[in-house]
This record gives sequence, C-alpha cells and structure tokens, in this order.
Amino acid sequence: MDALAGEKGARIQNRFKHIWNGFGWGLSAIALGYMIYRLAIYDDYVSVGQSFRSATLEQYIALLCAVILLPIQLIVEARKWQLMLLGLTTVTLKQSWIQVLRGYVGAFITPYRLGEYPTRLWHIGYDLEQWKTHIGGWREWLLNGRKWTRVGLWHLIRYLVWMIQLWLVFNYMGMNWSCAQAATAIVEYYVIITIAPSLPAAEVACKGGWAVIIFSQYTTNIPTIAVTITLIWMINTIIPTLLGLFYTPNNTLIKYTD
Repeated sequence: MDALAGEKGARIQNRFKHIWNGFGWGLSAIALGYMIYRLAIYDDYVSVGQSFRSATLEQYIALLCAVILLPIQLIVEARKWQLMLLGLTTVTLKQSWIQVLRGYVGAFITPYRLGEYPTRLWHIGYDLEQWKTHIGGWREWLLNGRKWTRVGLWHLIRYLVWMIQLWLVFNYMGMNWSCAQAATAIVEYYVIITIAPSLPAAEVACKGGWAVIIFSQYTTNIPTIAVTITLIWMINTIIPTLLGLFYTPNNTLIKYTD
C-alpha cells in the first residue's frame, strides 16, 4: 500500500510539474508573440537609426559604464559562491571566479539555467570520495543562518549592479524617465523574468517580450526596448559564457590547489 501511495504521489507531482512548466512556457510564448506584434506594427525605424548615429558622448559613456560593471558583477557572484561553499569546502576567490564563469556555460545550454550550479560543482575538482567527506557536514552547512544571510546580502548587491547596468543601457538608448519610474519598472521586470522559464540560448527573445510589456508604458519606441534587452543580454550572458569557454578541466588555465 505504501508503495502504491508513493507511486501515485509521484505521478501527481510529475503531472503538476508538467502543467506548471507548460503554463510558464505558454506565458513566455505569449510575451514573445506580443513583442513580435509590436515590432511589426512599429513604423518609425528611421528614427531608431538616427538615434544611434546621433548618440552623445554621455550616452556612449553610459554604455561603457554598463560594460565596466560586468567584472564587478562577476566578482560579487564569485564571492557569493565562495560563501555558499563554506562548510563543504574552501575555494579561493580566483577559483570561485573560474567556477562561476564555467557555470555560465552550463546554464547557457539548459532550460531554467539548471546546469549552472552542477557545472560549478563539477569544476571544484574533487573526486567522489572527497565529496563524500565534505558533504558529511551538510546539516551544519544548510543550517548556518549567518552564512546564508551574508549570501543574501551579496545577492542583493549583484541585483543592484544589474539594475544599474540596465538603467545605463536604457540611458544609452535615449530613454527619458525618472529614477522612480526606472526603479519601479526594472523591479517589475526582474520579478517576471526570474519566474518565467526560458532557455538561456533564446532568453533574449523571451525576455525581450516581457520587456516590451513592462517598459512600453514609458516609451512608444518599441525597437529601443528590444535593442536594450539585446545589449544587456550580450554584456551579461554572452561575454561571461565566452570567457567560461576558456576554462575546462584539461585547460592549463585551471590550477586548483588542495
């Protein structure tokens, strides 16, 4: 009886998972379709080209600052990952940096970015017996409230850096809005793209759809929104993924120490 009940529960859980995933993908498809529709009916692409050609020095500086913030964001994430591993193993900030970059590669090819953390763990370099030793203290690791509070603070810092990056790229694209409007819209956008599923290799399209829905209340220049999301995706996803490709278990650039 217990086995039958467990099997039934697993089937129900699996069915619910499929329904939830289907619902999420359906919403993403609707958002993507809405973006395509808005881009199709937009009739002033000439002004979009003119905005690129007439960009001011301040706008180019804003774009440069967004790119410069990428290493800061990666360092923040590396520090957060370093803290997350406390209690299981110890890695240097440089090792954590490499693992974060490799995590981008794993995330890029998996839905929901599910491959990110397994890829990071794989690049720690321990064999199975060493992992059994380190994971023995998983309860202390999991229940370390002080550590997870620090992890949460570093995650907040990373989000603030990302928020500033998006705001800077919007400024480069000539978006005219108040700081309050920008903060409200970017928070709304962050919440939605965090919940909505997407394959990282196609996330620029999915996230672009949500961006059009959120940010179109502040501008009628829909291509500006689409280009902004594409630029921020190239800065924060493509560049780290390309960097991560240089680090593999057999690459001499990786030099872990026990």
